[in-house]
Amino acid sequence: MKKPISSVLIFVIYTIPLYIYANDNITLNFHGNIKAAACNISGGDNIDINLNDISMSTFYTPGSGSNWKSFNIELKECSSYVNQVKLTFTGTVDNAEINSLYKNQGTATNIALQLQNQDGSIPLGNNKVLTVPTNGQTIVSIPLRTRAFSVTGNGTAGTLSTNITATITYL
Repeated sequence: MKKPISSVLIFVIYTIPLYIYANDNITLNFHGNIKAAACNISGGDNIDINLNDISMSTFYTPGSGSNWKSFNIELKECSSYVNQVKLTFTGTVDNAEINSLYKNQGTATNIALQLQNQDGSIPLGNNKVLTVPTNGQTIVSIPLRTRAFSVTGNGTAGTLSTNITATITYL
């Protein structure tokens, strides 16, 4: 009779540790930040470019234009995650054959606004894109140039006013 009791005792001894183990819960907490890859526009969201007074005689002949006016779009505090800045220009087209002209909304007739990158190699008409590498810089200057231009000649006196939107995408 001793054998069955010892067998039961051995069984109980081996099964007790199975009930002694407790369940432990571990909570995993994850933390991080999602940073927007962006820059701030120096001077705000509106840039005014004054072409000053231009003689009407500048626009008598077809294909004539005023002197170029240089200006910059300045971006500051660019995130280190920004590798390139892509600007897409949109506005009212003046002449579909010349892809850098925007319609004058002012009172002068037969005169448009022409927009290009600084060296003139990239015409920046409606829906045109300019891509600028940031090279890891936190301050990025985007040099552009503009002028009044007459495709047909016979420009008349009046005001020159055009609104162009540059949509900035950070890559």
